[in-house]
Amino acid sequence: MSKKLFFLPALLFAAFLTTTMTSCGDNCKDVECNTGTCVDGTCECGDGYEGTNCEIIWSAKFPGTYTGQDVITGGTAGGEGTYVLAPSCIITAKNETTIAMSNFGSFNSIVEATIDRPVTSTASATGLSINFTDAGQRKWVGTASISGNTLSGNYTITYSDNTTDIGNFTYTK
Repeated sequence: MSKKLFFLPALLFAAFLTTTMTSCGDNCKDVECNTGTCVDGTCECGDGYEGTNCEIIWSAKFPGTYTGQDVITGGTAGGEGTYVLAPSCIITAKNETTIAMSNFGSFNSIVEATIDRPVTSTASATGLSINFTDAGQRKWVGTASISGNTLSGNYTITYSDNTTDIGNFTYTK
């Protein structure tokens, strides 16, 4: 038997496998997911990232200098009223999932917030959860969301004497 006839079936089988594997396809072959994982041709991003290729960092949407006001509508501390931010609230990113807000609520302190995971993998991370005790021993609990350049939400402040203020805010970058 000639060597050519011996290798011909092997070459045909290899060609068949190559054609079959290519037609089934590796949907992730040309997909770059940065920090995520490709599943069936689509990137699944981890906490802190979103976008087609997991290229958008959640916390990158929030930083800036914000002006606006807080409206205190209740609580036991008696702080009802409308308060214009003075000076402005400055937001910085601490990491992919956490931001720091200086002068939040016109208090001369820093309050941290965690960015909420979107409900679906294709949604954008726009929500915040606030659960933080600042340097003045004020406990802040609330929620917020960003839409374009506007950050709005609500919170309750519990002071060291256990009195509270309940408010909402609207800040614009």
